Amino acid sequence: MFKIRNEQADTLADEDLVRRIIAYLRVRMPQQIAKHDPFDLRAVIKHCFVIARSYDVYSERGLFTFVMDMLAVGPCFHAQPKIQAILDRRELSELVRLDRIVDDVDDAAWEEARLVTDAGVYWDDVLKQADAERGR
Repeated sequence: MFKIRNEQADTLADEDLVRRIIAYLRVRMPQQIAKHDPFDLRAVIKHCFVIARSYDVYSERGLFTFVMDMLAVGPCFHAQPKIQAILDRRELSELVRLDRIVDDVDDAAWEEARLVTDAGVYWDDVLKQADAERGR
């Protein structure tokens, strides 16, 4: 009998979500992603999953939201103090926390989140690490 271990199922689910996020980006942001190698997009999205999960964000909706915020706002948006304070409230469900970020964080804090780090430098480092891991 064929059995799939939990880790394998999680990997398959992640791969499916990565494919769907890339498809979404191709429709919604075609010019922005056209210049990127598919491996690079996959590496960026998987990195976003790691960061999201460090805040106990695991659902598809939560992971998708986190990826979009990291790409649209900035890769370290979660380090902005008001946003981080909400994400750190682990007694709340992940979806409540993500909704509160939208509802309770003002425009000034979102602008600050955008400026937390240089996105180009950040993503270059992520891609260098991904290249090293795959032996490039």
